[in-house]
Amino acid sequence: MTANLNSPGSDDHFYASPEYDNTLNQNNVPMDPEERERQEEEWRTDLAKLEEEIHTLKAVLNTKLRETAELKRRLGITPMVEFKQDLQQGFSAIKESEPVQKTSEKLHQLGDSIASTDAYQKTNAAFKSFGAFASKKLGDFRNSTVFKSVEDKVGGAYSSIKVTKPRPDSKGMRVAKQ
Repeated sequence: MTANLNSPGSDDHFYASPEYDNTLNQNNVPMDPEERERQEEEWRTDLAKLEEEIHTLKAVLNTKLRETAELKRRLGITPMVEFKQDLQQGFSAIKESEPVQKTSEKLHQLGDSIASTDAYQKTNAAFKSFGAFASKKLGDFRNSTVFKSVEDKVGGAYSSIKVTKPRPDSKGMRVAKQ
């Protein structure tokens, strides 16, 4: 509910208008010029004090910020390190949040229920047996005479290329390998 700032009896009625009427006292009774002048001088004094306090607080804050930056520099805490730490803390907070925990729990339950189905068990067994079969056949092929013959020829060709390939010396000139 919004208060009507211009309603009678509202203490804040004079803040609602861009044109401030300082001719009335707190009880909405007109002030005489001397009283108004005294009130305005009091306000000016209060305003000057507040502005001086604000200036002092800004100066103290700036000094503290410089000291903080110097200590961080001495400790090796760079903006990148701070950014990394902030990201890690943010990810950690997200990871530990209740919605993420609940979602993770539901996904684990879903995975467990899928893994316990008959179709999953059969598919998993088929992939395992296929993997074992393929591994055995590749092992058999690797031990075959054809594979060993090809391996010897490729290995020999590689060795002869490696021996005759020139290599750079310390001055960037290419010299033959000895």
